[in-house]
Amino acid sequence: MTLKPVWDVSTINTRQRIISDNDYSGDPDGLLQLAQHLLSPSVTVTHVIGSHLKGFDGFNPGTETADDAAKIARHVAALCDRTDVPVIAGSNTGLVNRTTPIDNAASRAIIDEAMRTDTELPLYVVCGAGLTAIASAWLLEPKIGKRLTLVWIGGHEHDSLASPPPGGTDMEYNLGIDPIAGQVVFNDSDINIWHVPRDMYRTVIASRAEMHQRLLPSGELGRYLYSELGRVSEMAVKAGLSFGEVYILGDSPLVLLTVLQSSFEPDAASSESVILPCPNILDSGLYELNPNGRPIRVFTRLDNRALLEDLYAKIAMHAAGAKWLLAMKHPQGYRW
Repeated sequence: MTLKPVWDVSTINTRQRIISDNDYSGDPDGLLQLAQHLLSPSVTVTHVIGSHLKGFDGFNPGTETADDAAKIARHVAALCDRTDVPVIAGSNTGLVNRTTPIDNAASRAIIDEAMRTDTELPLYVVCGAGLTAIASAWLLEPKIGKRLTLVWIGGHEHDSLASPPPGGTDMEYNLGIDPIAGQVVFNDSDINIWHVPRDMYRTVIASRAEMHQRLLPSGELGRYLYSELGRVSEMAVKAGLSFGEVYILGDSPLVLLTVLQSSFEPDAASSESVILPCPNILDSGLYELNPNGRPIRVFTRLDNRALLEDLYAKIAMHAAGAKWLLAMKHPQGYRW
């Protein structure tokens, strides 16, 4: 007698549209975020944008880091059997001032998706690096501000909520990629922001032992992701640093706060947040309080159990041949 499964992926319909924007040629934590998003049946990843790094960045000292990011993102998409998703290279440089956008395929993709009228699915632009593309998109078409939610990994701690880590700089790494773009988004725009500052994203700690047991045996995709994390750990050792027994998967909250929302009243319910007036970002990277700023959502606790277990499970299921994803045009979402 064959038992019919009582709860399988055939009951999962698409709930969100996702544009994933990250520096995929930099810290490989973004590669795990991308793979997890691409293997998630409840979202449609409409575009992937490869964004640039700071000049002479240790992860990739080249001058065409956005092009490199797009190339690496295409490789991850292929490992996920998701070559159907458009991957676009963003700008290789940041903004020159707060009024001049960079008009390219990446910023236009955000505008086109935000301005669609043929769907009511909410649009999340998830960014794990600098904000060049979303800032440019808003400068080109300010109407997008109220038509999407930006989930951003980056920025200094909010003084009312947390203190910087030992040795923490005023200019947080992701903000430092394009500080002017950060000022456009925070200081000038009306974009709806869900903010995951440094004190939060650095809590997504995975041990080397668990990743050895959960990623490494999980097919070509798992081996590739594990080896990329290991490559950076080796770079750190050569530079006289040590990551110890852990790696911070700091970009993965982008998945937690979108894909892993609650069933009834969909929301990032398993994590905690507060609503604050949007501060202004100073040239130093610190904040200037702005009592009249629009409300933004700042996360104060992340459900890392749900996040990491979902990551490991999806990569293992993919390796085992579970067909999570079928045609993008399926009217009822993705099924196996």
